[in-house]
Amino acid sequence: MRQTKKIKVIKLNYKKTKKNKGKPCDNYIQPRNFIFGYGSLINSYSRKYTGKGFIGSAIPVQLSKKAEYKRVWVCKKSKYGDKSFLGLVKEKNKAHNINGVLMPIYNCISKFDKREKGYKRIKIKYNPRKKNIIKSLSWQKMPNYPCNIYIYTIKKELNNMPNKNCPISQNYLDVVLSGCLEYGRDFTKNFLKNTMNWADKEKNIYWVNDRKKNKRCWIKNNDKKNRVKIDKLLKKYIPKIYKYRS
Repeated sequence: MRQTKKIKVIKLNYKKTKKNKGKPCDNYIQPRNFIFGYGSLINSYSRKYTGKGFIGSAIPVQLSKKAEYKRVWVCKKSKYGDKSFLGLVKEKNKAHNINGVLMPIYNCISKFDKREKGYKRIKIKYNPRKKNIIKSLSWQKMPNYPCNIYIYTIKKELNNMPNKNCPISQNYLDVVLSGCLEYGRDFTKNFLKNTMNWADKEKNIYWVNDRKKNKRCWIKNNDKKNRVKIDKLLKKYIPKIYKYRS
């Protein structure tokens, strides 16, 4: 008698609440919703901190300049005061290819909405049978079925550049670049070369080395050895900007 293999059923550790009524917001086998991460979400520890057990393995991808976005440093309000973060701004004439990661989410997206407060979430409908503005940068393939890809963007009028009271944080940048290094040096180089607003309109650069302060202890790969590697890459790929870090 021929034996048949048992199908392994994976159960989600999903807590029942009044809001979600104990049901996952997405299908575990074939997720319908994905997030394009282009900043701190590139870092696997960072996105797991927010998504907990409800995100899948991310793949490195590239958002085409046909989407008409550019990645910039922007000063925005947070619960800790004004801080500089990364954002995507609609800019048809200065758009460029933007590398990042595509991650499936199985939980309600509200946790990421809370994390990305102040950003505007847009939805891109992805269909593998049509021309798309997002492509894989590795052996990992894009979904082979229609789904939604969400991207957190900022409005142009809210695009306040880093300034004296709201400088670029090396600590935050370490989180991002540690994530980039998970996908290699070329991926990291691409990020540095395709990120704008290191300097304001008067060519002033406000960038502080705050590694001894406010260290994100939940980022496990933000260690001393990694920081040395990051500094070498900064000096190599953006030397004219790096020399102004204080």
